Amino acid sequence: MNIAFEISPLMTASGSFGDKSGVYRYTYGLISSYAKMLQQKNKSVKIFLFSFNYDLLKQPLNPELYNLFKKKNVTFLNSFPKIDKDKTIDDEYISNYLLKYALKIINKIFPFKPFYRKIKDRFRFNTYLKLLDREFKLKNIKTIVHSETCFFPLNGYKHVITIYDLTTVFVPEFHRVETIDLQKRKLRFASDYCDGIVCISQSTKTDLLSYSDSFRNKKIMIGYPGIDAIFKTPIINKSADLGALCQINNKKIELKAKKYLLYYGTFEPRKNLFYILRAFLDLLETKKIPKDFKLLMIGGQGWGNVKKRTIEYLKENYPTEEKLPVIISNYASDNYLKKIIKNAYALVYPSFYEGFGLPVLESMYLGTPVICSRNSSLTEVGGDAVLYVNPRDFMNLRYKIAYLINNPSVAKEMVKKGLIQSKKFSWEESSHQLYDFLQDLF
Repeated sequence: MNIAFEISPLMTASGSFGDKSGVYRYTYGLISSYAKMLQQKNKSVKIFLFSFNYDLLKQPLNPELYNLFKKKNVTFLNSFPKIDKDKTIDDEYISNYLLKYALKIINKIFPFKPFYRKIKDRFRFNTYLKLLDREFKLKNIKTIVHSETCFFPLNGYKHVITIYDLTTVFVPEFHRVETIDLQKRKLRFASDYCDGIVCISQSTKTDLLSYSDSFRNKKIMIGYPGIDAIFKTPIINKSADLGALCQINNKKIELKAKKYLLYYGTFEPRKNLFYILRAFLDLLETKKIPKDFKLLMIGGQGWGNVKKRTIEYLKENYPTEEKLPVIISNYASDNYLKKIIKNAYALVYPSFYEGFGLPVLESMYLGTPVICSRNSSLTEVGGDAVLYVNPRDFMNLRYKIAYLINNPSVAKEMVKKGLIQSKKFSWEESSHQLYDFLQDLF
């Protein structure tokens, strides 16, 4: 019984770390580990990758996907007949100029063109679905694992979808309207059509069950993410060339190992970044922490202009570059990020809500202490190995940062606990659980 994974989120990314959202990394990691597991457990099962978006097949592929395509039991479905536009109606193809002019006049009075385009797009989509369905049957595909952004109930298959979090339900103030709408449609699809649901944490599963009773009769598994392979490779010259290009002054600023705090991830309201910034600066100004400490914040601009406002605040308050204690930088490569995490004194992650919290897991694995929120899935990931804060209590965050910096023995003990805690999560275990879970759907 072969399986098909919808991979539109992977296809629309570039493969650089800046494009690797949590959804991207989970999808890629799960498919990769599942393919590896099948080679050992059941070589007869094949994995097929596809997209419900026909237009994506025309775009240049994310180079990182070729690492998946190299696997013997993975095939990318991208060879389909060309689906042409309907040239008999669309006035773009009408050669009679008088008729074309008449249609334009009519369209101004009765705007039919947008309506017609919707009909045409629907026709093209249905045509593509028939091609996909035919290909799935030829390949003996029985199960479809849908993606975060593309999902559709093709008849005759078992449907599975991954639920990452319910932040749009429980903290909608931290999301755009479009994101909330997408997640509503996804949850409705999961409730109406899915035979199985994968939740990336127990916290997410608990939230899902409290959201709607319709999920109580669903088969649900918890599939934890693991550590990406890149983080398991040795770090060469652990503290050499340790610096970051600062977007405030466009200069590279050198960093000293264990002399900086770190945040990495998207700059968005949910991450509570202004509290990190203000707490750190306040501690420096009041001399509660050593003056040679810095704060490094790495990530791309999400929504809400958080990054822009952070940079503007720092420019206003630190016009002299030599005294700038905060570095705002774009995403770095995986190898460079690994070195940055390893050499940080601690990760600070006071998020208001997470579905899992990969930075917490990765930092523990690389031997870096973690300060994070006591909420959502973060207590599940951090266990007793991290220092917890109330993300809505500024003074609590400020105190915990100072406490950890001024007590290196505590940080050292947290490193030991973090290494042990991080071993509780692995792609290998999740891929085996997924295999058994999919078998039980039949």
